[in-house]
Amino acid sequence: MVTRVTWSDELGKRVRTGSWEEQPDSTPLCIREEIDAGRLELAAQLVAYWMEEAKVIQVIYDSWTEGWRGFLIHTGVSVEAVDFEFSRLGTLLAFPDGEPFSADGRWLYIAEAAGRLAHSLRANRLERHEALEHLDGLVEMWRQQHDRGAVLQSGLLTITARTLGERAIGDAYAWVLGPYLAERYEVFDIRDRDYEQTLERNIYLAFEAMRGHLVGPDRTGDMTVLEDDDKVVLSFDPCGSGNRGQRGDGIEGSGSRSDPPYEFGVTEQEHDWAWNEKGVCYYCAHCCYALEYWPARQWGHPIRVVDSPLHPTETTGAHPKQCTWTIYKSVDAIPQEAYRRIGLTKPETP
Repeated sequence: MVTRVTWSDELGKRVRTGSWEEQPDSTPLCIREEIDAGRLELAAQLVAYWMEEAKVIQVIYDSWTEGWRGFLIHTGVSVEAVDFEFSRLGTLLAFPDGEPFSADGRWLYIAEAAGRLAHSLRANRLERHEALEHLDGLVEMWRQQHDRGAVLQSGLLTITARTLGERAIGDAYAWVLGPYLAERYEVFDIRDRDYEQTLERNIYLAFEAMRGHLVGPDRTGDMTVLEDDDKVVLSFDPCGSGNRGQRGDGIEGSGSRSDPPYEFGVTEQEHDWAWNEKGVCYYCAHCCYALEYWPARQWGHPIRVVDSPLHPTETTGAHPKQCTWTIYKSVDAIPQEAYRRIGLTKPETP
């Protein structure tokens, strides 16, 4: 099956073709297949699309990073103290070559490298082995940038909890994520359109986001998907952000981000915005807030139901638990338990 890029009027953006069985394949894998087959124009188009996957994540992390900073200052933490923590985290999360990490990091260089690869493929100026080497180098650059961006969010949320108390994380999510969610997820408001009308969009955006997060053991964006009459379940082993941070980084050989020298927090109390569970990574709690807690309170239902592994009971050992996202095919199919764990009761069907 040839993977192509096409325009979606529904989403207003480029998308990858393919069935739900094909969408879990990582975009770098698809690029490799096109290079091997000599379909270099398709490979070039997929490189450009892969950058869009990465850009979704980079833009979110840019926005959130500034958002946490603004929230801390808004709540009375001094600018000097906030800047000190940003500097400390930058040093702690330094790149493998020792350069301190910043929110922008090497993003522009990654974009330029992707452009060079796409143009070189399109111009037929690379041997197969050269093209694959450039592709592997590009994905590795994004992995380093992405992973530090994700862990930075955990660090900033930990500062929030230790400075203002753990409950303040819910306030921080409302401050930072609220405007973003109102724009990105308004399409899922069932007061304006039927739930089933947005199902395809919901599933596709889930695939796209997690490919951008570089899920999977090889960190290329591979995941598994199961479907039945009621739901579609995406599984990540691990997800590329929170769960990876809790397990530790197998590629760079660093430990869990809850252990020294990081010591980034997990919930010690029960909160509606963190599934009323203890041991939820502060970063992972954003999945609860953004995909369940906020939309269910806005218009009555979660967008996706997330099962996030708890630390340390489910993130350590020989077989750590996978993270899953479940997208139900109708509002009626969403179980009562999905509402209970975020402090709500499932609305009765009219």
